Amino acid sequence: MMKNSIINTPDQHGFILNGTEALYICHLPMFNMENHMYQVTLEITISPEAKAAYLNDRQTNPGNYYVLGNLQTDLFTIPDVMLGITKNFQADIFRGMPADPNKDEPLIHNVTTTITRIVYARHFDYSIPYPDDLTYIIFGNEKEAFLDHYLTEEEDFLSIIALDKVPDWLPAEQLAISANVGFIGIPSTPMPDTPPLAPGSYKVTFQGQEDLYELHVGEDIFFDTEIVNMPAEQTAAKGFYV
Repeated sequence: MMKNSIINTPDQHGFILNGTEALYICHLPMFNMENHMYQVTLEITISPEAKAAYLNDRQTNPGNYYVLGNLQTDLFTIPDVMLGITKNFQADIFRGMPADPNKDEPLIHNVTTTITRIVYARHFDYSIPYPDDLTYIIFGNEKEAFLDHYLTEEEDFLSIIALDKVPDWLPAEQLAISANVGFIGIPSTPMPDTPPLAPGSYKVTFQGQEDLYELHVGEDIFFDTEIVNMPAEQTAAKGFYV
């Protein structure tokens, strides 16, 4: 009997943790493993003690990224998150990518993570072609905004970037629920060796419409080409997929 490749099974999921006041986690997706074929951003809360420890470490270790992942003893599926069945879970927070999240010592252990809302969530659809222009998902709030590279099909890359300033042309409620922005004149298909957007000002479109707007791109938070493209039969060399 052939295995049903559409079925999701409870698993460990790694997320890039972003933000200072409001906290967001961006799922580390994979094109070739059904449990991880989702591009998802969630707004979360953690305990005041855990948040203070995270913010203090960020302040004393600038230029690092942070990974939050559910414990091996608290597995879930992304569909359960999208359905509201999984509303909280126990997690570890790491500075940087752990080689093995179940053996490496985390920065903060056993953090109760509460999902306050879904910012963005979709299963990959391989019938959707690459956008003409380099496209990112913009999300955030009145104080902070971020970009997450819009993924289409293999090969593609993970890229999360902070904005230097929150765009004044995007209403706060639209920023809160996310939108797609296309970077004019930068093609989406080439596979970059380094983050494709340097800090600076760029002209973008909103949801593929004609009008142009300005975005002020800041520091790169996370960039990776390995995780999302990893073959299903390959054992990952890093992160949550070991």
